[in-house]
Amino acid sequence: SLHGYNSLMKILPFLILCFSVIAHAGSTFYEITDTKGNKHFIFGTFHSDDNRVTNFDPKIINAIKQSSLYMMETDELTDASVIQNLNIDIPAQLTDNELERLKDLINFHVMFYDQAIKMKPWLLAFIFDSPNPITPFNQDNLLKQIAEDAYIKTQGLMTNIEHFSVLDFLTTNEQIEILKNALKRPDNIKQENFEKLLVTYLDGNLIKIHEINEKITLDLMSPELWQKVKQKILIERNQVFNKKILEAMESHQIFVAIGASHLAGDDGLVGFLKQNGLTVQQVDL
Repeated sequence: SLHGYNSLMKILPFLILCFSVIAHAGSTFYEITDTKGNKHFIFGTFHSDDNRVTNFDPKIINAIKQSSLYMMETDELTDASVIQNLNIDIPAQLTDNELERLKDLINFHVMFYDQAIKMKPWLLAFIFDSPNPITPFNQDNLLKQIAEDAYIKTQGLMTNIEHFSVLDFLTTNEQIEILKNALKRPDNIKQENFEKLLVTYLDGNLIKIHEINEKITLDLMSPELWQKVKQKILIERNQVFNKKILEAMESHQIFVAIGASHLAGDDGLVGFLKQNGLTVQQVDL
């Protein structure tokens, strides 16, 4: 369904939980004060419906209700053709064993086979690298619903076409390589990766989140291919996000829900806002 596709694309850049109570060292929630003294909020999200990340602190809910604009990575998908690549015959590129694994994962993620094999292979790979089926109840969508219930305007930082075409520059062979490696990844390793990343997310360590994401994704592709993917999916997208967020602050008090990996590093949102003279303060949750 389109609800599922909307949820899965909140996984970009990557899809990538301890079962005990965790003492959090920090958070991925930030209060921003612009040069006019207006307050804005940035929340680095973890694209999952796990209840350890969807039981929101009241500070986050209150921040949304204080805002006049809720921004997320992209708007709700309404046209499934945006995620299709009809020029690539996925089954023809796979061995018999890989095709069986593909079918198993399609069933696991509650997808229709005829629709799934029409999708962009790189997109399928990121879906299949999740240890859990994708649902519409991830952090970003739930936060958006809170904004809509409070009659706050919502807006995507990218159009669907921009968002879903981010890795279309990859060749057929490169996309199939990523998909094959995702099919090859054992389920227990996917679960271990998920748990490791979530624990780091709950600690609010942006640098560590970025490092673990990179390590997990490097198992899906060569280092050379990763550099090309990283340029498009992180560096260039961050440049678009940063500019649009700064522009929105001119006329709105904004709440931005964006994948936590987009906050870290020299090109990340937190550093960008500081470089532009805004005051950025981490909020403990």
